Amino acid sequence: MEKIFKAIRHKISQVALSLMIVGLLLLALSFLTVWTEFMAKLILGVVILLLAYAFLSTAFRLWKINQEINNFWKIKK
Repeated sequence: MEKIFKAIRHKISQVALSLMIVGLLLLALSFLTVWTEFMAKLILGVVILLLAYAFLSTAFRLWKINQEINNFWKIKK
C-alpha cells in the first residue's frame, strides 16, 4: 500500500513541476511581448505550444497513475 502512495505522490509532484515550469515560461513570454505584429504572433504560437505541452504531459502522467493503481489492485481490462 505504501508503494502505491509513493508512486502517486511522485507523479503528482511531476505534474506540479511541469505546470510550474510552463507557468514560468508563460510569465517570461508575457514580458517579452512587444508591439510588433510579428512578435505578437510568435509569442501567441509559443503560448499555444506550451499549453499543448502542459495538457499532454499532464494527461500522460495521469494515465501512468491509473496504470500504477491498476497494477497495484491487479485490475484487468
